[in-house]
Amino acid sequence: MRPAPLVHLVDDDPAIRDALTLMFRSRGFRSRAYRAAEECLAEAGPKTSGCIVADMRLPDMSGVELTQRLRASGATHPVVIITACAGASLAVEAMAAGASDLLEKPFDDEALLVSVRRALAARRGEGDIDAETRAALARFGGLSEDERRVLAGVAKGRPSRDIAEGLGLELRAVELHRANIMAKANIGTLVELARLSVIAASVKASEGREPNPPLRRRRSNLRGAAAA
Repeated sequence: MRPAPLVHLVDDDPAIRDALTLMFRSRGFRSRAYRAAEECLAEAGPKTSGCIVADMRLPDMSGVELTQRLRASGATHPVVIITACAGASLAVEAMAAGASDLLEKPFDDEALLVSVRRALAARRGEGDIDAETRAALARFGGLSEDERRVLAGVAKGRPSRDIAEGLGLELRAVELHRANIMAKANIGTLVELARLSVIAASVKASEGREPNPPLRRRRSNLRGAAAA
């Protein structure tokens, strides 16, 4: 029998640590809690299992820095970063560092559970891209050329003004293209758009073509939109 999945919780707020520990254990997970990133790094080495859920702002380093340190050590734990101040550029930075997802506070328990389960499934090799994410990526196939160029800028973490200057477009035009992309892909937040744009760019690079899987989409797990 496969042991219950392990979640490493890293947050300097004891109330959040306690609440998430109880939530995960009530849903059949094992959990370990740490108040600082260094404590987690000392325990979650390359030979340990589980998913790491880390706050973006920790006393000793950021959630992105924790992810980078884990990858440098050879650890392959999926990392879900939680933050009170999400934005498109932060989502891109987190994904580029190797995080599996970024969730904006406040989020409901189910959103975090979905993110953790998806990350653990990918680590076990049960699909590097889940069906619902692949469905959203499939909708990118209907983008216009200008929308694709704007999406490429989002995937690089560039704010709308920089994208506009780089493409020789008005800022309003870039904002309209971005809104059209989100509508076509049925994406609710800028953070989710940024996350999917990075995945799409990675898929395109690995396959040498535009991703075009024949599936349908999932709802965003993220809460709230932030301006680029």
